[in-house]
Amino acid sequence: MHDFLMVNIIAEPQLDQGNIVLGANLTHFVVLDYKQMVILNVGKNQKNLKAKISTSRLTQNSIYMNPSLIKKWFLQENRKYGVSFNQNKIHIGPVVGIVAPKMNSKNRPYGSQTAFFQEIMTCSRALGQICFAFYFTDIDWNKKTINGYYHNKNGWQRGKFPLPDVVYPRSKFYVSNQANSRRRLKQAGIKILNPQMVGKWEAYRLFKQNPDIQPYLPETRLINSFRQVEIMARKHRAIYLKPVNGTQGKNIIRVNRSQKSPGYHYQYHCNGRLCKGTANDLLQLRKKLRPVMAGKTYLVQTEINLLRYKGGIVDIRVMVQKEHNGRWKVTGMACRVGKPGAITSNISCGGKAMKVETVLKKSFNSEKQVNQIINTIIFVALHAAIGIEEHLGNCGEAGIDIGVDKYGQVWFIEANLRPARFVFSLIGETETRRKSIETPLLYARYLAGF
Repeated sequence: MHDFLMVNIIAEPQLDQGNIVLGANLTHFVVLDYKQMVILNVGKNQKNLKAKISTSRLTQNSIYMNPSLIKKWFLQENRKYGVSFNQNKIHIGPVVGIVAPKMNSKNRPYGSQTAFFQEIMTCSRALGQICFAFYFTDIDWNKKTINGYYHNKNGWQRGKFPLPDVVYPRSKFYVSNQANSRRRLKQAGIKILNPQMVGKWEAYRLFKQNPDIQPYLPETRLINSFRQVEIMARKHRAIYLKPVNGTQGKNIIRVNRSQKSPGYHYQYHCNGRLCKGTANDLLQLRKKLRPVMAGKTYLVQTEINLLRYKGGIVDIRVMVQKEHNGRWKVTGMACRVGKPGAITSNISCGGKAMKVETVLKKSFNSEKQVNQIINTIIFVALHAAIGIEEHLGNCGEAGIDIGVDKYGQVWFIEANLRPARFVFSLIGETETRRKSIETPLLYARYLAGF
């Protein structure tokens, strides 16, 4: 565990609500004027209080408050909190709010993210932070409070919280009707850990301008007419059609030219199974794919001749995150191996997880080449994260998907600003998963000035 300064909040009923008592050792961090006043901050709430100094050795790293003040200031008795001092300001926390819509389920109120939220709240408590989940409709802008949700030994509980120091977006944060709420959060001085998500085409255009990433991009075009499909289909033996705003491999279509006769073969996943078909020409192909593509914007991309492991295509998920020093690092990486015959490697489509070294060593005999590939993967992942931040604003974590072809060439596939961590559990790297949960909270400390 990190050696951060922590304070114990202790209830003292005899104290006036306008006074607090600081342990003698804390006076080394606080600059008091002749009025002995301090400014207490919890999230974006602050209060002027008169500070007294305790001379007892038993009060080290402790702050005494009236029980009513503790409750009013969203704190709990006899609990340790992180603390930051700046002149006469005392900042408790930080307070981290996770943005995600709540669902109508008592046991899984945040769907597939429920267990992750429980873990991150447990971790935040160990770091002395205040962490809760909320959605934009839970904010009371007049009172500057949020009716959010937290998890403890009694399960999921509803509680009142201050406006947070940092927001950790785990919803589809780019939806247009949320723009006003995002703007108000920023106006309140609240830091946002990750930028708004962007679609695959916008991300491709972003990376196309980046000289560090451009050499690793497969040829890609936006489908504003089916002519783009025709051009790419004639140029490449196989292509992928991907929805610009798709996730988890849904509605991805693979198209390849027939080798024995004119025409095309196509494949896509539907209701958990692989659907296949043929088309005599592009006009017929367009007609047959219309039910899958209807109402969605697509891009077309040349197929990467990805590595295969026991018949399944392989890609690599790299988790890149910032720590409490504000610097990027690779937290971990894992291979996703698709089912034999599947057109994607997604775990949600029946794929499995493998350790990167295991797959690469099976595919390449040279240890030197394996190490070179891994170093290139790290280079591409880190520079992709830097590129996202340069164009979209502050960024704290990203899941970067990387492909490696049979020649050892590394390819950038896509970036996810709401990355899942389940893949690390699947390969038995529980410590990597734990670090991937803790690291955003460490970066939240950095953003909040702790």
